[in-house]
Amino acid sequence: MRLLKISFALTLSVLCVAYPQSQQQQQQQQFPFSPVHSVNGNNNNHNQDTNDGYARFDNEQVLRVQVSSMEQLKQLEATVEEKNLDLWSNLRIGTVDVRVPSAEIDAFKDAFPSTVMIPNLQDMVPEQAPALSLLQQDTTQWNFTDNSFWLNYHDLATLNNFTETMVQQYPDLVKRTSLGQTYEGREVFGLTIHGYKTGKYAQEEIEEDMEELVEEVVEEARSWWSWLFGSSPKVPASFKKPSKPKKHPKAIVIHGGQHAREWIGPATVTYIAKELILGYGKSKKITRLVNEFEFTIIPVLNADGYAYTWEHNRMWRKNRQPTSIPFCAGIDTNRNWGYMWNNGGSSGNPCSESYHGPRPFAAKEPRMVADYILEKGNVVSYIDFHAYSQLWMTPFGADCSKIPKDDEDILEAGLGAARALKDVHGTRFAVGSVCNIIYQASGGSLDWTYAVGDVKYSYAVELRDTGLHGFLLPEEEILPSGEETFAGFLHLANFIRKREKMWGYMA
Repeated sequence: MRLLKISFALTLSVLCVAYPQSQQQQQQQQFPFSPVHSVNGNNNNHNQDTNDGYARFDNEQVLRVQVSSMEQLKQLEATVEEKNLDLWSNLRIGTVDVRVPSAEIDAFKDAFPSTVMIPNLQDMVPEQAPALSLLQQDTTQWNFTDNSFWLNYHDLATLNNFTETMVQQYPDLVKRTSLGQTYEGREVFGLTIHGYKTGKYAQEEIEEDMEELVEEVVEEARSWWSWLFGSSPKVPASFKKPSKPKKHPKAIVIHGGQHAREWIGPATVTYIAKELILGYGKSKKITRLVNEFEFTIIPVLNADGYAYTWEHNRMWRKNRQPTSIPFCAGIDTNRNWGYMWNNGGSSGNPCSESYHGPRPFAAKEPRMVADYILEKGNVVSYIDFHAYSQLWMTPFGADCSKIPKDDEDILEAGLGAARALKDVHGTRFAVGSVCNIIYQASGGSLDWTYAVGDVKYSYAVELRDTGLHGFLLPEEEILPSGEETFAGFLHLANFIRKREKMWGYMA
């Protein structure tokens, strides 16, 4: 028996440290792994499960560390990697939120003086799997045409039902868009919203477009004339209106749920879809934008991970693909995109929450979106909605020495979106590049969409809040988040419509 135990221990040790690595990774530190109690036999989080298999987080705390130097930041990064801790916010100079298991709290506080943000995580997590609770409710009669749907979070099946219902009820406006299947066989799909100018809307919008274009061109001319000669020119009465632009709609692609536990993302994205659909023909601004653009909206990109948060573990972040370590499933899909992959701000440890995968696009989910964008070839804007921190982020994250050639337009549009968002409920969002506003993070979506996908207005948006609730944002904040984010989204789309049409890119 003693020999059997030794043999088993040696075998386990080999499994935990000998996963395949690239030459670059082989030169790096080997990551230790200690098996912990698992949920359904496959979980690398420090927790226990309930009788129904739903993970518990008793006496775990979320601590906020004030990082004031690069030396301290590197020390924190090493500790997070060594102890396999769960970062709730990105590593950066400033504040960093970390989920710490009860057994590690004292040692962590000794090493990093910190503030307790959440004293006992389990107090904020359901006692049983939310998916089981849904079995006791009638969730088939949701009304998707008013705000009642956005008073609660919803599981994957209900969100899929929302999408299918919108397609069926508005067939002339909404089309079903499928991206592919996940590792566990779930379909990733959403809807594409686009209108066609007919009847009174056509004539009204053509007239308004022409008037608006004339005003913009005249204003631009006056600005230049004033700068050159110090006075404003007279505009001839016979000023020729610009010709009607060709109708070739550009696309705007948005999604939520790339990180599974960030439930506010899918909730906000579906709210945006609802407002675009129901506002068509009622709001002139929305009607014009829906006629001008194709809006592709994917509520949940990481369908496997999102389902897992409802059925097994509320804190699950990654997808559910197997890795080289049997106990540590999942790739962080937002560290797996194929632009400057594994260039910092991610981990080569399969047990890490920010595991970047064995190679670029090893995860199915980012590959789906990348293929979709490349195939369309007409995507002018992309937004990846996350939580939390209230940030409207621009490229780049992988290379902090690089500035986008379109940085002025991208920042101007983002700043305007943040202002429009703030006007609704007073919520403040910081705007800037990933590198400047948080810290280096490679393999992210917006870097790839901008640099490879040729999507000029590429953003990653971190929604509410700033850490009081973190990923467990209360349901009463869903609707306000949707309302303010939609206002920012509308401003962004309208900015793109005006700016790119003015310079001829929308033709």
